Amino acid sequence: METFLQYWGGVGYFLAKVLLVRAEFVEKDRSLRLIGWFVYLLGLPAWVILLAGRQNWIAAAIETAGVPAIILGITMTWKQNNNPNRIVDWSIRIFTFSMIILGVLYSVHLFNGIRTISQILEIIIIFGYLVSNYLLAKRNPFAWLMFMVGLVSMSILMYIQDKPVLSIQQLVSLIPAIIGFVKNMNQAKLNKTNINNVQQSGI
Repeated sequence: METFLQYWGGVGYFLAKVLLVRAEFVEKDRSLRLIGWFVYLLGLPAWVILLAGRQNWIAAAIETAGVPAIILGITMTWKQNNNPNRIVDWSIRIFTFSMIILGVLYSVHLFNGIRTISQILEIIIIFGYLVSNYLLAKRNPFAWLMFMVGLVSMSILMYIQDKPVLSIQQLVSLIPAIIGFVKNMNQAKLNKTNINNVQQSGI
C-alpha cells in the first residue's frame, strides 16, 4: 500500500510541475495550467496519508494548507486573472498560517520540542512549499526558487524515512523547477525592459 501511495503522490506532483512549466512556453497556456493544478490537487491525498503515517505532522499540515492556494490557482487560471480578491487572498493567508501553527504545535507536543532532523526539515519545507504555491498562483517567478528549497528538503526527509521513490521523484522534479525559474526570470527581465522602453519613448 505504501509503495502505491509513493507512486500516486510522486507521479501526480511530478506531472503537475511538468505541466505548469510547459505552460510557461506556450501562448495559450490556460488548459495546461488548469490540468497542472488539478493533477497537483489529485496527488495531494497520497502525500498527506504518507506523511501522517510517519507522524510528520508539520509536513502533513503543509500539504493540507496548500489546498486553498491550489484552488486559487485553478480559479485564477480559469478566470485568466492574476489579481485575486483581497478577502480571498487574506483568507488563504490566514488559513495557511493557522495550519502551520497547528502542525508545528502538535509536532512539538508529540516529540516534546524540536528534537529530530525530520522536524527541522519539515520546518524548512514549510517555507519552500507554501510560499511557492502562493507565488505560483500569482505567477511570481520566485515561486520556482522556493519550490527548489522545498524539493531538496522533502527529498532528504523521504530518504531518511525509507521512501526511495518519493526521494528520487523530488530530485527529478528539480529539473522542471529550474526550467520554470529561468524562463520566468527571463520573462520578467523582458517585461521590465519593455516597460522602460515605453517610459523612455513617452518622455
